[in-house]
Amino acid sequence: MTEKALPKILESQVLIRFEDCDPFGHLNNGRFIDYFVNAREDQVREHYNFNVYKHMRENGKGWVVTSNQVQYIREVKFMETMTVRTCLRWFTSSDLMVEGQMVDPKTQTIMSVIWTRLTYIDLKKGGRTEHSEDLQQLYRSVAILGEGKQNTYFEERVKEIRAEQAAKASQ
Repeated sequence: MTEKALPKILESQVLIRFEDCDPFGHLNNGRFIDYFVNAREDQVREHYNFNVYKHMRENGKGWVVTSNQVQYIREVKFMETMTVRTCLRWFTSSDLMVEGQMVDPKTQTIMSVIWTRLTYIDLKKGGRTEHSEDLQQLYRSVAILGEGKQNTYFEERVKEIRAEQAAKASQ
């Protein structure tokens, strides 16, 4: 019997809440990150059967965010339902690069893009550590670009996404 391949791109729906919006009814810039982080956590638990917090409790190791890059392409408003897509772009022995896209489910318009870089740390030592072979196996099976830091800049990726979206719109 063969194992079913794990999906590389995960998605879920989110409802934009009033308390997360600015006085204009737009999703607050800082709250985009929360929506992406929460969606990714839920998606990984659901699709990969991996609970980040359980892993931290049992292994004394976990991930810290070392950087976020966000491009706000279109406004997202109060009470809109959005699709959040996430994927692991690449990984190294101690780092992960996760991409997220917030998409209008009706039009498939990409509203925002985020790159989040995470570093695996030993919670007792408080410093960087290497992923176990089990974790690296999981990453190899789901990473879009595979192992090793990629040379693409965030701005180049955003241009690529915009070009793909323009091509779809012209079809």
